[in-house]
Amino acid sequence: MNSFSSRLIQNWLMLSWLIFYSAISQAGFTTPALTIQMPSQSTIQYHAMGQKEHPVAFILGGGPAFSSWNLEPIQQQVADMGFYAILMDMQGIGENASPLNGPILPSWITQIAAVKQSLAPNQSVTLIGHSWGALMAMLYQRAHPDSVNKLILLNPVDPEKKAMEHLTTEIDQRNTQETSDNTSLEEDWDNSVPENIDLNKITLRQIQQVLPTYFYDYQLGLKYAQQFSAADFNIDLNVNTWKEYDANPIKYHQISAELPKYFMDCTQDYLMPYNLKAMQAHWSFQQVAVFEKCGHFPWIERPTLFTTTLKQFLED
Repeated sequence: MNSFSSRLIQNWLMLSWLIFYSAISQAGFTTPALTIQMPSQSTIQYHAMGQKEHPVAFILGGGPAFSSWNLEPIQQQVADMGFYAILMDMQGIGENASPLNGPILPSWITQIAAVKQSLAPNQSVTLIGHSWGALMAMLYQRAHPDSVNKLILLNPVDPEKKAMEHLTTEIDQRNTQETSDNTSLEEDWDNSVPENIDLNKITLRQIQQVLPTYFYDYQLGLKYAQQFSAADFNIDLNVNTWKEYDANPIKYHQISAELPKYFMDCTQDYLMPYNLKAMQAHWSFQQVAVFEKCGHFPWIERPTLFTTTLKQFLED
């Protein structure tokens, strides 16, 4: 694909692979699902760890449109640090895969609000968002400014998506360095879905060929990619969500200047240093942590630093 518009579409889809997290583990949630009824009368499943009387923290991710079961190790850490930690698939995905009626992002904001209302109706909550999940946290805070007491942004996407302008080129360069076969990179990044082509095949191709390049340790990335299946991702929902976001993006002034904000990333992350520079031009962070020798997954590649820093953010 050679046109600028095609490259933008590729960038949307490249960002899909920025949502894979946690340690290598068996696919699927390991805790029982809890349920809540939405205002639309649909039923949502979510998962909780920790004590109900503890402060509530949501862990948000998704590329968008990925299942969230693989965030469980982060959820467990947050619970161990004294929070009632909430994790769930968003509507249209995984456990909550029933089709959406109407706009996507308002439905997801309503979903978070409904679970929050059932668990902490009179309290503000902590939002921990990774990659797209950082944008999801900001979207919720924009809609419910009095419901959030802290934003913890892990490898975030800056609201204006400045970092994504460099994304495709850097992925191409890293993949060229790490692979020695004659696979066409243009073919790898072509996420169009021609007739009679297996969508599962396209999805798995992206997981196996793109995801490992988001690791500083490429071999670890290859191993990590094996745990995912095509069922973990909804390509159509991903593309439509990004289109919806671009139609009404977050403006920096829409996020309260007084709201405590924390930033964590890795030097070798594709989004660095663009996202941090863009955000610091508009916001002051309570703490900023940037690790060496890791990519988009610091809890995998730098687990001790990740845990120590997350604890500092939560306790601050």
